[in-house]
Amino acid sequence: MADEMTWALCYWFEENGEHLIHPDDLDHIRRFKPYGVVFTVRAVGDEYTVIGYGDDEFRVRSEALKLIKPEKSWMIELGEIVSVKGRDYKGTVVEICWHHKEEKPTYRLKVGGKVKSKRYWPDDLERLRAT
Repeated sequence: MADEMTWALCYWFEENGEHLIHPDDLDHIRRFKPYGVVFTVRAVGDEYTVIGYGDDEFRVRSEALKLIKPEKSWMIELGEIVSVKGRDYKGTVVEICWHHKEEKPTYRLKVGGKVKSKRYWPDDLERLRAT
């Protein structure tokens, strides 16, 4: 994972206008419902910024985005296997959302085939290193 990673929050709702989303991505983002999701910035162009979340990718105008430089301890990716500090289990990150009041991400894990309802803070998780 690159140290230069940038995240984005997408503040797009239908009433903000279709012009903020690339026409080819409009139906997809409507189904996705981007509010509160932590996206990775994949590319910045003249007209649109490409944001991604797992396999989903959208082209969005910068006016609908808030860019975030994640702290090093936050840089846990979707699909990454992590351990939970103080617990005897590991899980796969299946969701990364933004806690607006705390201004930091929360993570949901899949453990033993089930998605846990608990949301974890970055400090609750430990990245597992390949040996």
